[in-house]
Amino acid sequence: MGESQDVRRFVVKVGTSVLTDAAGRVLLRRIESLAEQLAACRRQGRQPILVSSGAIACGMAKLNLPRRPKGIAQLQACAAIGQSELMHLYTLAFGAQATMTAQVLLTQDDLSNRTRFANAKQTLLTLLHRHVVPIINENDTVAVEEITFGDNDRLAALVAVAVDAQLLVILSDVDGLLQDGKIVERVEALDHGPRAAVHGSTRETTKGGMASKLDAARMAGHHGIPMVIANGTRASVLTDLLAGQPVGTLFVPPRNRLSSRKWWIAFSLRQPRGELIVDAGAAQALSAGGKSLLPSGVVAINGRFEAGAFVAIKDEARDEVARGVCNYSSTELLQVRGMKSADAARTLGQTKAREVVHRDHLVLAKEMQA
Repeated sequence: MGESQDVRRFVVKVGTSVLTDAAGRVLLRRIESLAEQLAACRRQGRQPILVSSGAIACGMAKLNLPRRPKGIAQLQACAAIGQSELMHLYTLAFGAQATMTAQVLLTQDDLSNRTRFANAKQTLLTLLHRHVVPIINENDTVAVEEITFGDNDRLAALVAVAVDAQLLVILSDVDGLLQDGKIVERVEALDHGPRAAVHGSTRETTKGGMASKLDAARMAGHHGIPMVIANGTRASVLTDLLAGQPVGTLFVPPRNRLSSRKWWIAFSLRQPRGELIVDAGAAQALSAGGKSLLPSGVVAINGRFEAGAFVAIKDEARDEVARGVCNYSSTELLQVRGMKSADAARTLGQTKAREVVHRDHLVLAKEMQA
């Protein structure tokens, strides 16, 4: 991984399992070690951004809760208590290294709106140019189920794309992607990558697992950003990695990457507002023919949405074929599904026929899996 030596701007995501023990108690020495390594990077002229989990775990410890709460309000209460505690510890640790930090709280909604995405990017770049280390977490105190990232791996990938990072590092309590008990040092094709190592977290204080990390690798990779999964409990893990030593698993960006528009549809827009069920001919025309989706191919609509909404397109077996931006509202589509384009236009009193989803505003499921 010698190319790591040339990395200037990078994002590090540290998981709860690295920062806390099994009971959720914060391991102060781990925070201090992380601060030491990132401050050293800053002195080398690099621009690190830290995405930190652990706020909910800190709150759980303060409230003496042995298990992660299920309800959103309870999780938000833990986060409200834990975020200030966690940031205080980071401020002290980085302060001991004469390095200034800034807390940035984000929600999925902040990075799925182009204007707010641009604003977040500008804020982060301004902090970096002022030699400040941004410390980012999902704003769990205001997030609701529909707009949560679900895990900070996804958040870290979105942040890496926002700031055009040259590397994304995911620090967990595993040595990397494992297959048959051995580390896979390099992954170049996620669609054919080793799946035996994919499993969820069993820690009561954490959420996510290797599956979410592979999703993050896919998101970052399609923007041209390599990703490394490494063991954050290892001493000097970042120092060694950025010195070019073989650490963890490197995920290489695919050769065939999504365009900026398609990347936005595939990854930034978290949950489709609805589903379009299409017939076999339409599914084939989309996936193999590079065609737009027309009203004639739509057989059913699930959900309520307005024109311009982000939708999933599925075949009649309910397998996802594509995602895209729909030019019709669900109400309009219920009127014109199955019709030829000209008949659909007349039914809706329009002079020009519209595609349901134009091919330029659509990304295939197989493209997202590459």
